[in-house]
Amino acid sequence: MTDKPRFFYGWIIVIAGFFSVAMFGVINSYSTFVKPLEEYLKISRTAISTAYMIEMIFYSVFAMVMGWLCDRIGPRKTLWISAVFMGAGMALCSTITATWQFYALFGMVAGIGHAAVFVVPTSTAARWFVEKRGLAVGITACGLGFGLICVPPLSEYLIRTNGWRTAFVALGALAFTVNLIVGFFMRSKPEDMGLKALGAGREVPKAAAAPVIRDYTIGEILTARAFWVVYLTAVFCYGAEQMLVAHLNPYCATFGIGAKEAALGLSFLGFGNIAGRVGMGWLSDVIGRVRALIMAVGLQAVTTFGLLLISGPLALYGIMVVVGFCWGGWAVLNVVILGDFFGMKNLGKAMGFYLTNGVVGSLIGPFLAGAIYDATKSYFLAIIFAGVTCLIPFFMAFTILKRKPAAMAAAG
Repeated sequence: MTDKPRFFYGWIIVIAGFFSVAMFGVINSYSTFVKPLEEYLKISRTAISTAYMIEMIFYSVFAMVMGWLCDRIGPRKTLWISAVFMGAGMALCSTITATWQFYALFGMVAGIGHAAVFVVPTSTAARWFVEKRGLAVGITACGLGFGLICVPPLSEYLIRTNGWRTAFVALGALAFTVNLIVGFFMRSKPEDMGLKALGAGREVPKAAAAPVIRDYTIGEILTARAFWVVYLTAVFCYGAEQMLVAHLNPYCATFGIGAKEAALGLSFLGFGNIAGRVGMGWLSDVIGRVRALIMAVGLQAVTTFGLLLISGPLALYGIMVVVGFCWGGWAVLNVVILGDFFGMKNLGKAMGFYLTNGVVGSLIGPFLAGAIYDATKSYFLAIIFAGVTCLIPFFMAFTILKRKPAAMAAAG
């Protein structure tokens, strides 16, 4: 085996994974469908928000299955399974005539396929790198921001010009095609190609988390303090962000901001997301994972309250860039922390359990926001609640700031 080939294939894994993660944009175009489906199905904001909550629950629960499949049968076949479920679920939404059909197709079928497009690419990329792991996982996860930049404006344009049924077909075809193609480039680990992970055997910078001395079992991981710190960080922060993704278009409408400008707001969220994933991934290699996590979560709490200051498109775009930066930052840091602290062998399974945070996040985010709106005809209390909950992981992160990776893994 060779340690440093002329061109390291791990970067192909990163690029391919980037486009798979970008298919988050298909699901995150949801808010562009809210008003058309409310009018067609004649249902309340709570009822339409329930579809997104169901999708998040199935995404979160089946992330465990997809993580297990990735470890068992490899990332290629797992992404092909995702392509079928996500593509079919979205495309078949074009045929709905009743609310329960939307719940089943978008919430359940597309949700199952969606479950693979983060856990598989990021955990696979992490296996290919020891040196520059934060940067590599950060670039892979940047696909989420890229998807936000490109797909919601496309969805809004298709709905405006051809109707929501055509938009669902187009998004389903996009999800199927991209994950099918990406699968051809994926390899589970460097050893499959006679290689070593980049930097294997070389010293890691002291500021970044040092490698653990062994691979932890899934049982040990799930009883470790470090796991639950990053898990609860995701519960509260992801819930706040998904509230925003699911309700941005109708929220902006209360300020007289049109659907086109609101969809562009999601694109600015994507720009910030990319900057956060690359920037915070790189910064964590320099100053340490937990310090970078504290910075990202603290800034998110502040900017969530800043959503109340939106009064026009320019304010919307500015706030969305900062929120996206924070989201991208803590999301990539959590993945890298899991790999650094607990080893690579069971990372796919650990990521699967980690992503169940969306079950709770869907309740305190999109669903609760819809219920609050129906009760008060305003999103004010929903935003206040989201900002307060984001403060919880900010303080929690300080409890693990001075711990070493091995000590953190052992401290249940």
